[in-house]
Amino acid sequence: MNASLILTRNHVTCSGQGERTLLFGHGFGCDQQIWSQVAPAFERDYRVVTFDYVGCGRADPGAYDEQRYQTLDGYALDVLEVAAALAPGPVTFVGHSVSGAIGMLAAIAEPGRFEQLIALGPSPRYLNDEDYHGGFERADIADLLDMMERNRFEWAGYLAPRVMDNPDRPELADGLRRSFLAADPVISRRFAEATFLCDIRAQLPRVSLPTSVLYCESDIIVPLTAVDYLARRLPRCRLHRLAASGHYPQVSHPRLVIDAIHQELNARP
Repeated sequence: MNASLILTRNHVTCSGQGERTLLFGHGFGCDQQIWSQVAPAFERDYRVVTFDYVGCGRADPGAYDEQRYQTLDGYALDVLEVAAALAPGPVTFVGHSVSGAIGMLAAIAEPGRFEQLIALGPSPRYLNDEDYHGGFERADIADLLDMMERNRFEWAGYLAPRVMDNPDRPELADGLRRSFLAADPVISRRFAEATFLCDIRAQLPRVSLPTSVLYCESDIIVPLTAVDYLARRLPRCRLHRLAASGHYPQVSHPRLVIDAIHQELNARP
């Protein structure tokens, strides 16, 4: 597929100026608009690129392939193809939530495409294991998936305020709920399975790029144990704690996220 078709397929949006490129990846249940309060802050010094994974937002729905996107590897291929279509030089990938893991898989496959990874609220595995606490039991995920299939309005209304975790600003959770409901329900459930059943723990030592992990101390999706695990297994990792709560600080506390990304771009672990 040629570059112009890829840029159209993933609804790629470019803005800003500068020699370095920042490629922003969204998480499950969202699209590139989740970065609307953060990405523009970098336009003066960087080429800023946002996109939608196939099956999300305004990406070409006809390009969705159930087999390709059964695991996170299919989404990592989206990242690699978008990066290749943009420019010959490497990009810095900024990924939220599961996009953090997706970016790591992409960087393992083709490290030359990237100069740095910045992951906001990432997790290598959401399920608990014998020697690992990811935050969820398998029954928890099964219940969540069943709720999505049974009544997606109930699911969105239940999940949005808990993951946003800013009860004093209910409008934030309401906006996230609308984002959840805007997604194709069948594809969204498949993406949820690929996300919450993923396990990239064994691949972490192969991430050779400098990787910054931005995290909130209170995050119902990613407990501190998962953050600590990343810090111990990623070869070139920097942790950056945000004084915010919830899984979507780029929405609830965009200035904190902007400042943190600026710091990590300059720090290069």
